[in-house]
Amino acid sequence: MPALAQISSEGGPIYINSARTESIQNERKVVLIGDVDIQQGTARLRANTVTIRFLENTGASQTNTVAGGFGQVENIVAEGNVYYVTPELKAKGDRGVYELATDTITMTGNVALMRERDVAEGETLRMEVKNRRTTLEGGSGRTRMVIEPSNPPGQTQ
Repeated sequence: MPALAQISSEGGPIYINSARTESIQNERKVVLIGDVDIQQGTARLRANTVTIRFLENTGASQTNTVAGGFGQVENIVAEGNVYYVTPELKAKGDRGVYELATDTITMTGNVALMRERDVAEGETLRMEVKNRRTTLEGGSGRTRMVIEPSNPPGQTQ
């Protein structure tokens, strides 16, 4: 299978499970439907549906793989009960979009981000993967956070 996406900075094989898979070659996309579970390295993406859209594959020959030999991923759209989990963070929302061109993950709708014991909630979460920058917006409301400070050196709980 061609490189579908890098949901983990570790790279490596990508394991995909879903109730149904549709490859739509003329639209350059693969649609995964029903309890989608994608794992790569220590990262995991779960959602009701996931659509993987591919860039134009110039000069390469078409193959008969599930993804049709589409080549490089343009974006990934996860919808419905979206969970993205890595060893460093857990994020959930109604919708998640990964854009290859900007190496950005944007989650919207009832977003929660957990890092260790810290929790942040809002309407839109934007993670710039390469820059390691995270922005949370409240939408029509406000963002909410709970931050658990580390114990000072020498103190225990």
